[in-house]
Amino acid sequence: MRVTVYEVGPRDGLQALPHVVPVEQRRELIHRLYVAGFDNIEEVSFPNPKLLPQMANGEEVFSGRGSALVMNARGMQRAKACGVEKINVVFSPCETFNINNMRATRNEIVLRYRTFMQDVPKENVRVYLSMAFGSPDSGIVSENTMRSCLRDAKMFGNTVVFADTVGAAAPHELPWMVEMARDEGLNVALHLHHRDKEDRALMLVRKALLEGVTEFDSSIGGLGGCPFAKGSGANLSTETLVNHLHAWGFKTGIDTGLLRSASDLAYGMRNPQPEVCATHC
Repeated sequence: MRVTVYEVGPRDGLQALPHVVPVEQRRELIHRLYVAGFDNIEEVSFPNPKLLPQMANGEEVFSGRGSALVMNARGMQRAKACGVEKINVVFSPCETFNINNMRATRNEIVLRYRTFMQDVPKENVRVYLSMAFGSPDSGIVSENTMRSCLRDAKMFGNTVVFADTVGAAAPHELPWMVEMARDEGLNVALHLHHRDKEDRALMLVRKALLEGVTEFDSSIGGLGGCPFAKGSGANLSTETLVNHLHAWGFKTGIDTGLLRSASDLAYGMRNPQPEVCATHC
């Protein structure tokens, strides 16, 4: 069986670093990931560079192949101007997260998206539900709230991505969430963070596979962690996910030997040499 590994390191991974990675290195990372066999890479986002300088210059970074996270009309204008066709959007069942991340409630965010997403084909859109498994601020997500979020999600895309932003997910939650998403006609993907060890995230991957989920986000080198969510750990690393999927008998189309080149570059981005940091940090 084929499983899709959706690489998010160039965007979700690098945005969490305390320093800014040069455009040339960001482009090279994306190139090495495609060479390794990835078909799906979240390459950039288009926030105000004053608020998130790690994601500045997205127009120069974008390769013409991947996706972009878009959070407002200005971001969409920039994305369209450089030829982005695959769009990711995000909101959360946790209103504290929505306000911290986007300075708006979920209803306000959804209304905002409706002003600029109407011409984007739904098959080109993934809708992220951050804090999908609960948060320190709002607690466990109720079934009614989740149903409401899913109905909002299907206005914009065919795929919903359940994001375990603070590592709160439990395997027993996956079946009803997956079933509810499918009842709404949505494809399901999973985006996992962890606080220390990846064992728990891998347990969730296995449970999701048993539920028929075949699309998972990961980040090269385990880069990542949401800067707007207290307690958000690293992303599940691409190397770990791919190695385990292959060991379990699944196909990904990714060459683990070629993946090492991207992994080495990601390590250098996380741990820049002093002379690089002096120039770009």
